Amino acid sequence: MQPSSRRRTAVLASVTALVSLGVLTPVTPAQAAPPGPIVIRVIDGDTIEVRGTGRVVPDGTVAHVRLLEVDTPERGACYSRQATARTTELLPPGSTLRTESDVELKDRYDRHLLYVWNESGVFVNESLVRSGHAKAVLFEPNDKHWKTMSEAQTAARQAGAGLWSACPTN
Repeated sequence: MQPSSRRRTAVLASVTALVSLGVLTPVTPAQAAPPGPIVIRVIDGDTIEVRGTGRVVPDGTVAHVRLLEVDTPERGACYSRQATARTTELLPPGSTLRTESDVELKDRYDRHLLYVWNESGVFVNESLVRSGHAKAVLFEPNDKHWKTMSEAQTAARQAGAGLWSACPTN
């Protein structure tokens, strides 16, 4: 038996034992968490429109989502088209998201304030900052991933990534 086969067998035996002892409970499809919202369109680099599936955004509801702790250039500003294009690459229409909220769920414009991971598991908020398509911005009290975001911005600035070299006012 190959080492990888032995490991799989050992893991399967361990999981089976834990289930039989009641330590682990198997999850049936009906118990599994529903999929996250579905992307309808990208409005700009830091705002998307989604259709809810019942977790954070109610099932069937169309909502605008503002990505937390990031700020991309506004339409017409330096690097705005590139930021919107990058967000569209990361969150293509029809794709499903994993979302996480922070202290405040909505802003004054009734947008959902969320951290977002795409179908590939990429933390989109952080990815936009690290690639220089967005700046890290803190709108307290929503600060759950602030350390990650500020570290990503430091790396992007030092590398001259994206807007940090393309836009003279940064």
